[in-house]
Amino acid sequence: MVKIRRVIIYILAIIVGIWSIIPIYWFVNLSLMTEQEVATVPVHFWPHQPTLANYLRMLGFNATAAVGNQIVSFAASGYAPAIRLGLINSAIVATCITAITLAIAVPTGYAFGRYKFRGKNGLLFTLLMSRSLPAICIVLPFYILFQSLALLGTLQGLIIIYTSITIPLMTWILMGYFATLPIEVERAARVDGASRLSALRRVVIPMAAAGIGTVGVLTFLISWNEFLYAWIMNAGTPAQTLPPVFPAMLFQIIDNTGLAAATIISLIPVIIIALLFGRYITRLKIVDPVMATGG
Repeated sequence: MVKIRRVIIYILAIIVGIWSIIPIYWFVNLSLMTEQEVATVPVHFWPHQPTLANYLRMLGFNATAAVGNQIVSFAASGYAPAIRLGLINSAIVATCITAITLAIAVPTGYAFGRYKFRGKNGLLFTLLMSRSLPAICIVLPFYILFQSLALLGTLQGLIIIYTSITIPLMTWILMGYFATLPIEVERAARVDGASRLSALRRVVIPMAAAGIGTVGVLTFLISWNEFLYAWIMNAGTPAQTLPPVFPAMLFQIIDNTGLAAATIISLIPVIIIALLFGRYITRLKIVDPVMATGG
């Protein structure tokens, strides 16, 4: 019976994996083709004349590619400046948000997970309530506020908005994780003369590396992929991040291969982050923060 369940789990995992990979594979497939090959009938399920011309075009370089028996030249895409600027701005925003979120969520999650204090339940309820409203409901108040503060079209404005999203969520995750760590090791450090802050830095944080690493990855991904606020607040400005660029590419003449290449380019930083820090996610034990803290 156990073997049958394991086989079923493996089969479902394979199905989910294939279902998740197919869209990415198809974008990679399109990005390595020319428009002429995309229009070929029957459809090519892999590029017969693979080329990197689309990636070069999207990054602002002229390129050549084989089309049949001919070598055809392709000019740089008109969207290349927006893509390059979006990559830079998205990297700045995501990196700043990750650093700020970890700096605030780690000690806050530690305090919520380790200690009982007056008003704790009320603060936890406030954390949850701050994330219960749909983003579309609060985008207008943010827009009016930022307009009056001259923060529209700035990276600082996006950073303020994104921290209001990531800090409550990551604090909630870390609270449950810190609550599961053995407190005896921390107490031993205190007995040896370490201060509370020193014990946190030298003992607790190393033990919580898996949880902190996972939170860092999740924060980066949320900041990198967020579309709604980036589109409404910063689209068309020098502070535009990468996600709002893609709707513009669908507005007039659709460049299928260029759009596919731009999509894969946007995934490269995410893939690198996942490869570098994926081991933290696999080591993370998901817990219920309320049950872990005895709330």
